[in-house]
Amino acid sequence: MNPILMEHVTASFNAKPVDLPVIAVTGGKGGTGKTSVAVNLVAAMTGTGHRVLFVDADVDSPTAAIVFGIPQELAERVEIFVPRILDTKCNGCGKCAESCRPHALIQIAGKQPMFFEELCSGCEACKLVCPLQAIGEGKRVIGYVHRGTRGDLSFIGGELKPNEARSAQVVTAAKDAAFAQARTASYDVMIVDTSPGTHCNVVQALRGADLALAVTEPTPLGAHDLTLILRLISMLGIPSKVVVNKADLPGAQIQLISEIANSYGNEIIMQIPVDKSLFESYVAGEPLVTTHPNTAAAQSIAKLADAVTRLFPVR
Repeated sequence: MNPILMEHVTASFNAKPVDLPVIAVTGGKGGTGKTSVAVNLVAAMTGTGHRVLFVDADVDSPTAAIVFGIPQELAERVEIFVPRILDTKCNGCGKCAESCRPHALIQIAGKQPMFFEELCSGCEACKLVCPLQAIGEGKRVIGYVHRGTRGDLSFIGGELKPNEARSAQVVTAAKDAAFAQARTASYDVMIVDTSPGTHCNVVQALRGADLALAVTEPTPLGAHDLTLILRLISMLGIPSKVVVNKADLPGAQIQLISEIANSYGNEIIMQIPVDKSLFESYVAGEPLVTTHPNTAAAQSIAKLADAVTRLFPVR
């Protein structure tokens, strides 16, 4: 089976409402330094005068603003539909429970449906099938969208509410907020930090991307998960490059990473060495390229920023 989705599907998925280069920093494996690469790439680009809209779409672990030291303010509460059973109309037919795939509604004979809010996906199927219009519309907050600014950097980040599982909706809200802001302000580039993995959150974060930077590490697990993320990116029809972080680890399998990249018509665009100064920059709440610009890792990221601006017409 051809792993690439039909052309009209990818065209619709990759459509964006703004004429602005969108670069997604992603990776199949957690702990590879994806967010560190994203934050420092943003810092390198703002340091050369580019106006950047930075989107933290890793809503399960939104740390980018902390690393950057960006003050945030609440911009939006992300809500989903929850059913409210109208006692005066419900006859206990059970059609709502039959339609509920996550089993958030359970029908017991002779009684009204029981509702388990934490299981509800907000799909509204129950409301659509109810013949008596006995289901009212309630709302439940599942996350938040935050905004912040720092110099030429604008920030939008999603945050999943603790104990909630529907994180894809929060990612979608954060991306929509970013596109809306990009329509009303002038930016040179949008950079999106995705969640690690290949799940729905990552797919939503990749929406509208012109380029995906797949961050990996030169280890067996890094190689395995690089294959997964490159397969997903290829299916979505998004151009991509590979960034190898911690490239000088003992026993680094750079050749294996290169072979995997080549198998997807890809290449390693940059290798970033291990740098202990990164921990100092985290403690300081500043990117590495700002606190230690002359280190080998910071220089590599500066070269990555330059390479990215050459790939797209970043103003």
